[in-house]
Amino acid sequence: MRSPQTYRLMRTAKCSVSSSTQLLKQQLALVMGCNGALGSTITSHLKGRNENIKIVGADVTEKDSSDVDIFIPLQGGDAQSISEDLIDGFQRTFTSNPMFDVMICANGGFAMDGDEKADKMDSLNFEPVAAVICDALLKQISRDDALLVAFGSTAALADIDENSPMKKYLRSKKDVHEIIQRIGSSTLKAVKKSKRRDDIELRKKYDCLAKLSAVAILPTTLDTAANRQAMNPSEEELEKWTKLEDVADEICKWVKIKELRPSSGSLISCRTEDGITEFVISR
Repeated sequence: MRSPQTYRLMRTAKCSVSSSTQLLKQQLALVMGCNGALGSTITSHLKGRNENIKIVGADVTEKDSSDVDIFIPLQGGDAQSISEDLIDGFQRTFTSNPMFDVMICANGGFAMDGDEKADKMDSLNFEPVAAVICDALLKQISRDDALLVAFGSTAALADIDENSPMKKYLRSKKDVHEIIQRIGSSTLKAVKKSKRRDDIELRKKYDCLAKLSAVAILPTTLDTAANRQAMNPSEEELEKWTKLEDVADEICKWVKIKELRPSSGSLISCRTEDGITEFVISR
């Protein structure tokens, strides 16, 4: 079993590029959920750290942002509906199929089972990830050495208690874990190349799987305005919450320096103590 790999960073850490790293002249990134707290922070950091990146943002809410070069509105719903919205947006915007270097699914939401939003957990958390990994988009938009990042939940690593008051949320996040592990094991950048017949067939079908890195980041609690309002944390509790900037900085490193990317299919837990965040490979 592979030993856990830890990445430690400070809040003020900057993304750096080694002299041996060769950047593409123009990188193209797709950020799903670009208008949310997490998505907008990631988008801002990507743009600020890399002047050679062009960002396509997609979201169900429209919002002006100087960091998004192209915006594609989404209606939401299941993976097929979302993928159709994306493909329609690409066709209206690009003269040929776009080839993305980076795909980040920063969509997400939380609700307890009794909340009226609980039934939307799949459409908010899982379906956008499934849309990006669907047949049509894998065929049309992925290129060699692409990076795919989705967001799961540390709480969803454990078996789900059927009596849990947030089991719909946890199931949606566990589905994110499973689809990232599945697509990750189908690539040639996994810790161990899968020998399952269906994974081998996937590799034959999609050229991008030879060098695709698919990774899920699993926060415990993100420091957002919505979470602060809902949970009213003490200063001591806030020191254990993960800053959005820390997550964005880590993704920036993976975008710029391919050698720093975890193995494909990895689930990366965020662990924050005293304001310092570690990114630890849980699976």
